[in-house]
Amino acid sequence: MNHQSADCLSPAKVTYNAFGLPVSTEFDDIYFTNENGLAESQYVFIQHNDLEKRWQTHSYTTFTIAETGFGTGLNFLACWAMFQKHAPPQLRLHFISFEKHPLPKADLERALSHFPELASEAAELLKAYPVPHQGCHRMQFCQGRVVLDLWLGDIHHQLPQWLPHAQQTVDAWFLDGFAPDKNPQMWQPSIYAAMAESCRANATFATFTAAGAVRRDLQAAGFTVNKAKGFRHKREMLYGHVQTSNKAPQIADKPITVVGGGIAAACTAWSLSRRGYRVEFLTTGIADGASGNAQGAVYPLLHAELSPLTHFFLSAFDHARQFYQQVAPAQWHETGVVQLAFNSAREQRHEKIIAADIYSPATVKGLSADETQQLWSHLPAMPSLYYPKAGWVPPHQLVEQILGACAETVTLTAIDPITDIQTDADGWQLSTTTGQKLHATTLIVAAGAGLEQLLKPWQMTFQNVRGQVTQVKANEVSEQCPVVVCYKGYFTPAQDGTHCVGATYARKFDSEQFAQPTAQDTAENLATLHDNLNSNWTGQLEPIADRASLRNTTRDHLPACGWLTPSLGVLGGLGSRGFTSAPLCAELLVGQWLQEPLPLSADLISRLAPQRLQADLT
Repeated sequence: MNHQSADCLSPAKVTYNAFGLPVSTEFDDIYFTNENGLAESQYVFIQHNDLEKRWQTHSYTTFTIAETGFGTGLNFLACWAMFQKHAPPQLRLHFISFEKHPLPKADLERALSHFPELASEAAELLKAYPVPHQGCHRMQFCQGRVVLDLWLGDIHHQLPQWLPHAQQTVDAWFLDGFAPDKNPQMWQPSIYAAMAESCRANATFATFTAAGAVRRDLQAAGFTVNKAKGFRHKREMLYGHVQTSNKAPQIADKPITVVGGGIAAACTAWSLSRRGYRVEFLTTGIADGASGNAQGAVYPLLHAELSPLTHFFLSAFDHARQFYQQVAPAQWHETGVVQLAFNSAREQRHEKIIAADIYSPATVKGLSADETQQLWSHLPAMPSLYYPKAGWVPPHQLVEQILGACAETVTLTAIDPITDIQTDADGWQLSTTTGQKLHATTLIVAAGAGLEQLLKPWQMTFQNVRGQVTQVKANEVSEQCPVVVCYKGYFTPAQDGTHCVGATYARKFDSEQFAQPTAQDTAENLATLHDNLNSNWTGQLEPIADRASLRNTTRDHLPACGWLTPSLGVLGGLGSRGFTSAPLCAELLVGQWLQEPLPLSADLISRLAPQRLQADLT
């Protein structure tokens, strides 16, 4: 099995030369010089883009670099290390790189072992290095101060998906990759034109090559091109700049108002605070809605074809697990998730996913009945899908820790439920059930089940679905469970002597009594677990607590993430996978507001727009 996606993403194939350095077999070219790859990166890209000096006087809160050819990540790591030493502490680094053939992790680790001075940064990159699939992989380091967007796939396909939301955002380009005579397909005029469109005022570029065709095409795209002495034995290299007239925006002097209390609101507050913005966080309670269960599973939603839904959840899952590892490592439990084929329909669905051969086994793999029981001998002898990098989080603790990481930039304000949002002279007026009037200049509504009521003036079609989760006391067998078990419901590993068993799914419910648990739902959760797993130990579990809440869903199962007006943002419709999708959606929403390069393709961004959920008034 080759584990290539439908649009042919394939890993790099390398050999190693006499110096132990990687060489591409496809392009017959080195990844970095035999003499000193780090010194070359510093000379060509950092020195000739004048980065150290420019960081000191930069007009924006973020310095953005884009690169053709990620390769071993050496340029990124060199830049990251230099940035930490020399950049002002309030400045952020956003590094964007495109790579058609990503190195397998083992080859990446071997290549980077040659640079012990970058060992700390390399270890962080290797820990975050994503499973290869088409599109953008956003990784955050240094608590969000350093951001890497790694776009995997042919640059000629990925650039058109990136560029619409990256106009006039880039401060420096690293024009890297294999040499023009080795990889002429990449060095095309369309690349240089896209570079010019993406550049901010006085953006620069640098490249190791001095090829005449490259120089002429860069000039035709609008760059002023200069020659310099190449690194060591190389005769010449190119560097230069482009003239544009855009000006730096002013950081908002008034706080951004976020309404909510769960994972979506917390991640939004975190993304804003990392960029230097003050946040007024209006909440009826922290993690008191769908984010309030004792345990929540984090894994992607996959289909037998690479649908937009699948593409979104692949990117969202990769980002979520790396985000939790960075921001709240004690709350991230990478136990794996197993989905049991508990009936013939589920078994056929699993077989189609595996037969499609579009996912890396690091994302999901098919297990036989025997292999399922090798995960844990008390699982039933059923075929299954296994997600080795998935896991679970304790929602309440996680939300509190994310908000705590925002420190003094976020002000928490307890309020009564908001009943109405209206425009006023300088933004938005919010009314509560007790008649209190609140004001917001820029407002983000991430209120889960409350969205249906709050966004009525915009005629949004969300649906709330009631779910009840049952906590059971761990017994001698169940306390050994090492993995999240999914069937028609789910069962979590033990936390403080209890498991979560969930969850019911009711589209019709009493809106006044929805939070009141029922004995019928408790019985349903336990019966579903016992019937689907058909194991002795499942019938011996003792329920000790229940919790009911509302999931906020959309008709197409994609989140609603975007701006209804320039000052009214929406993040909702996360359904039962909020802890998978919220971190990436928050980055998208904040990035849209600040006109940053975004972490999803233009096609996916348009599919998440909340306007798609507005009632058709024609």
